Amino acid sequence: MNKRLLTKPACMIAMMIVTCLLLAACGQSTAPTASSSTATKTETGADSSTNTAADRTIDTAKGKITIPAHPQRIVSTYYHGTLIALGLKPVAANKEWWMGSPFLKEQEQGIEDIGTPTSIEKVVSLNPDLIVINDFDVKSYDQFSQIAPTLYVPYTAYNSPKEEIQMFGKLLGREQQAQAWLTEYDEAARAGREKIKNVVKPGETAVLVNVREKDISILGDNYGRGGYALYDGLQLKPLDNVKKEVIDSGKQILKIQMENLPEYLNADHIFICFNDGTTDAQKNAVLSSAIWNSLPAVKSGQVYDLPYDTFSYYDPKSIVGQIGLLADMIVDKNKTK
Repeated sequence: MNKRLLTKPACMIAMMIVTCLLLAACGQSTAPTASSSTATKTETGADSSTNTAADRTIDTAKGKITIPAHPQRIVSTYYHGTLIALGLKPVAANKEWWMGSPFLKEQEQGIEDIGTPTSIEKVVSLNPDLIVINDFDVKSYDQFSQIAPTLYVPYTAYNSPKEEIQMFGKLLGREQQAQAWLTEYDEAARAGREKIKNVVKPGETAVLVNVREKDISILGDNYGRGGYALYDGLQLKPLDNVKKEVIDSGKQILKIQMENLPEYLNADHIFICFNDGTTDAQKNAVLSSAIWNSLPAVKSGQVYDLPYDTFSYYDPKSIVGQIGLLADMIVDKNKTK
């Protein structure tokens, strides 16, 4: 009996000590976006943040993951242009599909190619501290995540380039750089609209059409080929049916037949882009047809040929550049009128 009475207080004291230690540990683990390890790394890039945390925990489509607060060796199978706009130059990216924008020539120098499809062996050899992927490589997520923390961002995570860069800015702690791009975009858009204001009258409509070999498609404002620069930046007006069926519906691409051209291309201005691989015969099948030449914009000389190797890119820096190019094209075509 006496033995139990003597040991009970000691047990209570021990339990209190353990409880205090657990509470202290829990208090440390709930710190937002920081890892549980002691932070020792400091910012080495352009970010002026005073946060010295070595890691940050973020919510992703694959759940919570812990990534470096200031990654130094990013491998990006997609979104490399967005990372560049945020001041984060990847060590490697997909060259065949996504690199090559004329607006990123200088920034892409030194970036290694990870191949198409992505070479897991190449990624391993680069010793990345962060891997960024989209839907094209999500099937290999488990393999990538064994190499380094892997940030998967699906196409459905954003609805516009503005949303995209703000999202990445928040995920990677680069909000200031994201805001800087938004400011750059707004300034380029205002300059473009000012340049064309004496050429494009209020309410004039435009349509963006893409030809890929034998396929003809109407594109929206969030599918590349200059659509965002055209509709959001320069604020040319889409046709009502295009706005409803292609843009507002979220489809962003609508395949049509030749006989549908008058229905969907009855605009004041036509912007057309031919994909790589489309032959001259396939181009002529469209451009030499009677139905094409009956269109109002064709008759009035308001057709603009968009080079695929310039307008296929859809990263933030390329979009800003496309606004200026489109404005120049519109002004130049109408100089003699």
